Parts: sequence; structure tokens; C-alpha cells
Amino acid sequence: MPAGTKTALKLLTLGFPGPRADRRLDWRKRDGYATAGTERRTGTEIVCGC
Repeated sequence: MPAGTKTALKLLTLGFPGPRADRRLDWRKRDGYATAGTERRTGTEIVCGC
């Protein structure tokens, strides 16, 4: 997970508002990355076409 996303998650857990962080997490889900937490999702499996 990128450092900016980790920082945003930490700030959200401390109660700071984070509309930008919410958008980042939304796009991570849309791009198929795995997420953690109460509404976690498994990531898209990457298969090598070699």
C-alpha cells in the first residue's frame, strides 16, 4: 500500500476528515486492489501471461 494511503488511513482512524482519502480508497477498490478493515475486499488475482 502506498505511503500516502497508509497516512490517510491513520488520519481517518484518528478522526480527521478525509474526503480525499475516501476517494483514494474508492479508486483502489475500483482498480482491483485488496483492502483491509470491516468492509475488506480481496484483490483481483494477477495471472502472468508468460
